[in-house]
Amino acid sequence: MTRRKFIGLLFLLAGIALIAWPFISDYQREQEAANLKEQWTKSLKTVDAKETKQPLAKSGVGLLSIPSIDFEQVILEGSTTAVLDRSIGHIPKTGSPGKGNYALAGHRSFTEGLHFNRLPDVKKGDTVIVTTKTHRYTYRITSSRLVTPTTLSVLDQSVASPTITLITCDPPETATNRLIKQGTLIRSETVAS
Repeated sequence: MTRRKFIGLLFLLAGIALIAWPFISDYQREQEAANLKEQWTKSLKTVDAKETKQPLAKSGVGLLSIPSIDFEQVILEGSTTAVLDRSIGHIPKTGSPGKGNYALAGHRSFTEGLHFNRLPDVKKGDTVIVTTKTHRYTYRITSSRLVTPTTLSVLDQSVASPTITLITCDPPETATNRLIKQGTLIRSETVAS
């Protein structure tokens, strides 16, 4: 093979790799989300409710479902970049499911259905469901707004009734704002074990 053909082949392979990289990356994120959900579902069967939360840190603290956009993803504890790259994260020092202002953050992935990519499609009146090992909490979305990244009032814990706050970047390309969807608790029920 001549040097010229070899260099041409290298450029061709590099081009294919550059084109394929976003698809491979998206596939890996989707697999990670599916694995987290599978681990969380298995942990429901194996972890006693009296155990500490430590085992849950690996597989999640709950499951977030938004039926109107066919969304279901595991909730991890924390809101660091490492957590949000994997799934939806519970923002520390905010409420818990069914109590206070339960704030969840998620990246605005470019892959439809992954993380909070379709959060803008969630409308007033839509339901959001948080399932833990012992309870299912159903919230109804009551408001939607854009705020600056420094607006911390959306995390305020002095709420009249249990609230859920869903937070993602907007627009996804520049993340100059935060899209906020808030809802109030309408039902809490025990999950059969």
